[in-house]
Order: sequence, then structure tokens, then C-alpha cells
Amino acid sequence: MSQITGIQKRQRRKWRKLENPAKIFPATSGRKDERVFRLACQMNEPVDQERLQQALDLCVKDYSLFLCVMRRGLFWNYLEETRQRPIVREEYKPPCSQLYVRDQKNLLFEVTYYKNRINFETYHALTDGTGAMQFMRTLLCYYLMKLHPDQVNIAADQVQGDATMEEMAEDSFSKYYSNQAAPKDMPVSGKAYQFHDRHLAYGNLRMTEGIMPVDKLLAAARGKGTTITVWLTAIFLCAIAQDMSPKQKKRPITLMIPVNLRNYFPSDSMCNFFGWINISYNFSTQSEELSEVIAYTADFFKKELTKERIAARMNGLVRMEKNFFMRVLPLPVKLLGMQAGAVFGTSHGTAVLSNVGKITMPEECIPYIDWFEVYTTTPKMEICTCSWQNKFTVSFTSVYSAARIERNFFRILTAQGIPVEIVAWSPNEVNGHRDDSVNKEEGGEHNAAAL
Repeated sequence: MSQITGIQKRQRRKWRKLENPAKIFPATSGRKDERVFRLACQMNEPVDQERLQQALDLCVKDYSLFLCVMRRGLFWNYLEETRQRPIVREEYKPPCSQLYVRDQKNLLFEVTYYKNRINFETYHALTDGTGAMQFMRTLLCYYLMKLHPDQVNIAADQVQGDATMEEMAEDSFSKYYSNQAAPKDMPVSGKAYQFHDRHLAYGNLRMTEGIMPVDKLLAAARGKGTTITVWLTAIFLCAIAQDMSPKQKKRPITLMIPVNLRNYFPSDSMCNFFGWINISYNFSTQSEELSEVIAYTADFFKKELTKERIAARMNGLVRMEKNFFMRVLPLPVKLLGMQAGAVFGTSHGTAVLSNVGKITMPEECIPYIDWFEVYTTTPKMEICTCSWQNKFTVSFTSVYSAARIERNFFRILTAQGIPVEIVAWSPNEVNGHRDDSVNKEEGGEHNAAAL
């Protein structure tokens, strides 16, 4: 009787399909890129593990769709609900370590802490940056309400939001898919410049973070007649170019810029709902002056970040997924195809720049939070940025042993009058060890030079 009951319970477990971009993550996860990203919050006081666990228990009730494991189907991988519950632990492994293990029923996220820092790490097939940040904000609200009940008393709608479970689990790609033809002048990326530095051992990442004042960064960008994102994209292009030989400059630098599709299509989904644009710049045929790179980048963003062109990219991806022959192929064949496609796509990109944007919290929480940071695994190099109050963080992850690109990037910023505090992570360190030798108190230029 108990065996029959167990079978019936398993049959009643809910499941949901992976969204379009999430389908490729199980196929391409591995030692070169575990497809994990981290949101971390530096608090102004040591973390209380017991209160954090209580907060996490409340949080997963609000976002129960995160309580799932990856399963293999006949045609696609899918997510199935689980009775496992996350346990808060002191940080015990390097940042952005493996979470998804093929054929193992593991939770695809975890919450850890170290001293004053709270970490939320997730496998990218579970959610994107927007969904993860919503989870993190709710977790922090519950935590501070437990830790400081007299000072932090937040209304339920500020903590939980008003989206239903169905809206949070919505596949917005399918909802907004259209078979409309794409414009004929969509840019196509060719082979791009690739870094040639020595790689770290598989599984190791070098992490470097710069923290700078939002007000000075914003004033400097406006002084150039542009936005922070455009300005930093142009600086990243120039930082890479400074490390290239004349021969290498014959290949364009191509940066992938993830785009939050919720800015173009109404969605409360906690699932993956993002696209991207690729900006290419050839320093052998185009100006090397920063002002000219900024102007080109601004024009490119203005043209490509429109609803029509963003929708065209999204529709192209979904159209491929809905192709009859693609749908009927068994999963092992699809996995081989996606792996081959990922290898091909790698040659068409140099690096990634992802802007999570401005992070907000209820006013009562502000005194207890110092800054936020975002890191992600990468097979090459990636920048993740976010801002909190007057602190803007630029977080590099890299699989290369040299730090020349990071040094160039921060030196360009300091030359523009932006003070930068550099925080470096030793490769593959447990407990997020920071190298104080490059964490100076004064003079952003000296910080950049220390790299």
C-alpha cells in the first residue's frame, strides 16, 4: 500500500517546461562554464544564520516554483517540483560553483553567507537576473524583519509583490511569440577577436570588482552626452583594444549585451525572459578615440534596442524551437546539436557585459545594506554591473590568468576622474577571500595600477 501511495504522489508532482534560452543550459553546462550566477549583498553587520534560515523558509513559500529539480524527458529537459528544502550554510566552496549535476535531483539554487555577506547562487536554467533579484530582495526583507522587528516592518505587498503563481511561472517567450518576418537589415556577427591569454585550471575563475560613486559616474556619462551603460560598453571595447596587436585588430571585438525583455513586453515571470544584442567594433577600420567609440555605441543601442528589433531576435529563436523537425528529434540528438551550436557561437563573441541595473529596497532596509554585487561563470570574460544607493559595482569574471583587460578598464575610468575602489578575489578561493593588497583606501588610480 505504501509503495502505491508513493507512486501516486510522484505522479501528482507538478512540472514545467524550460523556456527558450534555458533549454541550452543543461546541454552546455560543464567545467568550462557551470552556468551559475551569484547575487550577493554586503550587510553592515555580521549575518545571523538562524534568522537567515527563517527568512529563506518564508521566501521559498512565496516562490515555490524554485523548489524543483532538473529531469530528462524524451524530447526536452524539464523542471519537476521537489520536496527538498534549501539549508543556509556558511560559504563552503568557491563562488559560482556547480549546482546542476546531470541525472542528480539537486536543488538548482542555494543561499550561503560569510561574515557580513549574504549570497544567493542559482543555475541559469532556473531563472534570470531579474527573477533572481526579486527572490533576493524578498529574502533580505524577511531577514531584516526577523533580525530587527522593531525597526523593519514592511507591508506584505512590498515583500511579496502581487503576481500570482501562474504569472510567475509563465513562459513569456511563448506568450509573445509572433511569426512576423524580421527586418532585412538586422546585423549579423562574424568571427570575432578571441583572447589568447593562458587559461586558469578548469573550474577556476578570477574575480575582480570595482566600486565607484554612482553620482560621479552618472555625471561623467552625461558629460559625454550618453548613459552609463553606453559609456561602460565603449570603455570595455577600448580596454580590450589596448591589449591587441595591430594584426589582432583586424578582427572585430564583439560584446554580447543581455537584454531584459520585461522592459519591452509586460511580464511578471520569474523564469528566464531575456534576449541579447551583439555589438561589434573593428579598431583597424574605425576610430580608436573613446569619444568616437561612445558615439558608435550610442547609435547602435538606439537602433537595436527597439521593441520591433528585440522582438525579431526573440521570434527567431522561438521559431527555431517550434520547427517540426527540431521538436521531434530525441533529446540526445538535440543536446549534440545545441553543443555544436554553442561552440560555433563562441567564435562570434569576445566577451559579455550585463547590466542588472538599479537595485531598490524598502526604505526601512536601507541602513542595514552596504552594497550589492553580481558575478557569473563564463568560458571567457564577463562584466556584471549593478547599483545600490550611491555605490556602483563593476564585477569581472575571467578564466584567464592575466588581469590586463581589467587594469585597462579601471585605468580608463580613473583617467576620466572616477574614483574606483578595487576588490580582487583570489582564483577558486573558498569564503570569497579578498586580496587586500589591491584594496586601497585612497586614490582609485593606484587601485587600478595594483592590478
